[in-house]
Amino acid sequence: MTYFGFLLRFLFIPLLVFLAVALRDARRGKDMAQFGNGRAVWLGIFAHVLLAVVYTTPWDNYLVATGVWYYNPQLVTGILLGYVPLEEYTFFVLQTIFTGLWWWFLARRL
Repeated sequence: MTYFGFLLRFLFIPLLVFLAVALRDARRGKDMAQFGNGRAVWLGIFAHVLLAVVYTTPWDNYLVATGVWYYNPQLVTGILLGYVPLEEYTFFVLQTIFTGLWWWFLARRL
């Protein structure tokens, strides 16, 4: 399985489920007023995405450059940002959005 195949199955599809639930909840008026109908949540998720990318980029590149770990060239696109493939950056972004949506899902139900 390619890295993008993994991301599709285990992050992108579940992320779409959480997005669908968030949209359904918004239509049903289940949003939490203190979060400005989700605007504050999306701003927080965006801030965390930026933080995740900025924080993980240097050490991920360092670890790949020094051979601590590597990416099988047959399983990634070959598009690199520094030493790290595009798929890893996609993981940073999707995982952070997924975690934020999961928190939002739980917060509306607790």
